[in-house]
Amino acid sequence: MKILVLRAVTWPLLVMFNLVARVWTLVGSTSRYTARRLADSDTAQQARESAEARLRAIAHAYAERTPLVLRLLVVEDHYNRGMADWDLFNPVRPAYRVSCWMRLTAYYSSPLSPDETITEILAAGEQALSSIPFTHDNTHEDNRDELTHAGHTLTWDHPGSPVPAPAQPAHAYRFVCEPPAASLGGVRRRYGTVFALDLPSVDYYRVPR
Repeated sequence: MKILVLRAVTWPLLVMFNLVARVWTLVGSTSRYTARRLADSDTAQQARESAEARLRAIAHAYAERTPLVLRLLVVEDHYNRGMADWDLFNPVRPAYRVSCWMRLTAYYSSPLSPDETITEILAAGEQALSSIPFTHDNTHEDNRDELTHAGHTLTWDHPGSPVPAPAQPAHAYRFVCEPPAASLGGVRRRYGTVFALDLPSVDYYRVPR
């Protein structure tokens, strides 16, 4: 009998809590329209252009200081709308109304073999004021499947494991592929091994709550 009474009392409370939680999430979150409007603002655009210029400069630095030849450049631009949440039974406001971030992946070929190319990249990273973070000190000689340091990740084709082709994310705010007609298959057939450089994503614009 007590169990039945407890269930009779608990069930309406759970339904009410679920209703309140949904209303809070709807009211406390940034709407899709507002998030898009903020991401389209002039201030966001200026920050976007600045962030992209910095990432492009790093990608071009690899082409200028190493044997790598830039063949394809991909920029993914995203924004996240602030979403209200719950911490146990306490409503939590989002820290921001919208947050924008960007990532860049550059694809290269090289006239040298992969081992020779990596050796030249490590040497370039050891030059004064180099924007290339890879050096002999932070790279394990017995692991040459990829280079990873300071958020930079360089991978390249291996037998039976080619570098995957870029794919446009379903919810990207902006997706840039330069040149538009280029493909990794075409680069690979014409120039040989493909090298892919993933740079750290950049949070370039945020509107606080």
